[in-house]
Amino acid sequence: TYKQEEAPRYLARDLAVVRAKIEKCVVILGSATPSLESYHNASVGGKYRLVTLTQRIDEKQMPLMRVVDLRQERRKEKAAAILSEKLRAAIADRLEKREQTILFLNRRGFSTSLLCSNCGEARNCPNCSVALTFHRHPTAAGRLSCHLCGHTAAVPKKCPACGKDALIYAGFGTEKVESTVAQIFPNATVHRMDADSMTRKEAYRETLRNFRVGKIDILVGTQMIAKGLHFPNVTLVGIINADLALHLPDFRAGERTFQLLTQVAGRAGRGETPGEVFVQTYTPFSPSIQFARHHDFAGYFQQELEFRERCDFPPFNHAILITIRSTHEGRAKLSAETLKRRLKEALSEEFILGDATPAPLEKLQGQFRFHVLIRGKAIMRLSHLVRETLNKLPFPEYVTVTVDVDPYQLL
Repeated sequence: TYKQEEAPRYLARDLAVVRAKIEKCVVILGSATPSLESYHNASVGGKYRLVTLTQRIDEKQMPLMRVVDLRQERRKEKAAAILSEKLRAAIADRLEKREQTILFLNRRGFSTSLLCSNCGEARNCPNCSVALTFHRHPTAAGRLSCHLCGHTAAVPKKCPACGKDALIYAGFGTEKVESTVAQIFPNATVHRMDADSMTRKEAYRETLRNFRVGKIDILVGTQMIAKGLHFPNVTLVGIINADLALHLPDFRAGERTFQLLTQVAGRAGRGETPGEVFVQTYTPFSPSIQFARHHDFAGYFQQELEFRERCDFPPFNHAILITIRSTHEGRAKLSAETLKRRLKEALSEEFILGDATPAPLEKLQGQFRFHVLIRGKAIMRLSHLVRETLNKLPFPEYVTVTVDVDPYQLL
């Protein structure tokens, strides 16, 4: 589902439905993992007609999903291993049978941060409130890079904060996974597919072509290998860390994790040989992981719907997210608090008005960001009241206010 994050902000699905109403034609919304809103409209709301495919094409079996508890693995290894013992053994077995493997990790780079073991200082992006990611390529020395604003920096020899030679690399991304897998299985051909390795015009097609004809044994990648690919010889999928998006401060975090696990798992067992999926996680009993393990969308939908209803989130309410941003933190904060006060005066009790709070991603591209979230059923009236309040309120210079109706993410 495509949501445009710049003005005009629109959700492609909703736009298609509105267009179909104008043109008086039928819209088919097809997905293995429909959004909760769409499924609710079809199964409970009665707005859509629900048609389900209960089997794979040619009656192929769904892959067997195994959950690997990384807490137990850590106790055995005394350190965080990239590949668990079970996943390692499964890859070795597939290589012996001349079958192919996909390893998925939705995180680029070699190490996710550079820390000082003496003072604890991390090398952070000067423009965004995130740590810089270490990329080993293309230069031998490597670079530190911000994936949000594109800022790059050289890797310091000593800690800039305390001056000690105590810098350590923490975390891992697809570069490190590729390197580790190549070391463990030196006779296997390992390739990586992410935004860093697919810079040449033909690189994407070339890699997929080589994988299809069997020139690549193990393909490591990010979200670009998660869906839409059909390789009958792939019998094993390894999800290196299923928790990456699960604990984000966003009410859709669980839903997105469930969708991603289901989509990635769907790459396995599309040929004659049944597929197997290993899901590595520190939270094995999370509903997102357990329902994905059993390929139970209806079960997940039911329990997630209960959570959404208790918390007054979509699909039971609409939401409006107002973002106030400025290069001056004090101005952004004061503007957000003033706006919240004015909205409180303008809105009736039927609407749920949140506080003016720093955004989960507080600083982005040199600007400090504050959020005000409003929820309610009467979205047209709410939109009108918000627009009216904003028009009456003069904001200081260099303060930008954006309004997102039914936001797709809250970061």
